[in-house]
Amino acid sequence: MLGVLGGMGPLATVDFMQKIIALTAASKDQEHLPMLVHNVPQIPDRSACILEGSEDPFPALLRGLRSLERGGAECVVIPCNTAHFWFEKLQKHAQIPMISILDCVQKHIRQHRLGKVGVMATSATVSAVMYQELIENDGRECLIPDQDMQTLMMQAIYDIKAGRLELGSQRMKVVFDDLVNKGAEAVVLGCTEIPIGLAEVVKTSPEQCIDATALLASACVDWYNQKEARVAA
Repeated sequence: MLGVLGGMGPLATVDFMQKIIALTAASKDQEHLPMLVHNVPQIPDRSACILEGSEDPFPALLRGLRSLERGGAECVVIPCNTAHFWFEKLQKHAQIPMISILDCVQKHIRQHRLGKVGVMATSATVSAVMYQELIENDGRECLIPDQDMQTLMMQAIYDIKAGRLELGSQRMKVVFDDLVNKGAEAVVLGCTEIPIGLAEVVKTSPEQCIDATALLASACVDWYNQKEARVAA
């Protein structure tokens, strides 16, 4: 059973689940990956905590983790990039393994030997330099939006969260094109709302998109398949 600590936001959690289903080689219901999903949108805003010192979401995240553990989850993932600010702290409290979305992205960048990588993410994720450190510590160049583009990025993310998909998509495309024009070989879609807004770009230019949500979903399917192979052996 895969535990999904979600709700950040709800649409992004559903997108993550759909990607797991799409990546699973199944011919009937019983062959799909079993998931236990904690889809609780009332977890305090992660960006507001990091940027403004507002309510800490960690207690709510820990309650979600405990709920998944009690429910029988054997591995937990968090389909929210900004929430990975608390990943290591949660991992120390976890009684079961966890898969990091950051690790999935780093593995992809290394495999494709990318030199210059753009990052689209929340202002909090950018402020916490989560992806910048990951990319630059590997000796690669990281490009992030300038202040105006980052403001537009946040507007676009909250558009998607509010159901204004067309407006959010238009704004995200402006930020994406700006990073590509500045030399990014590929762009990390480092917020789980971004692959929703840039779905058409992901479809038409997959080589330029590092879909963190899809990479996490793929890692979960690999985890499940390896587990099933061990059981079968």
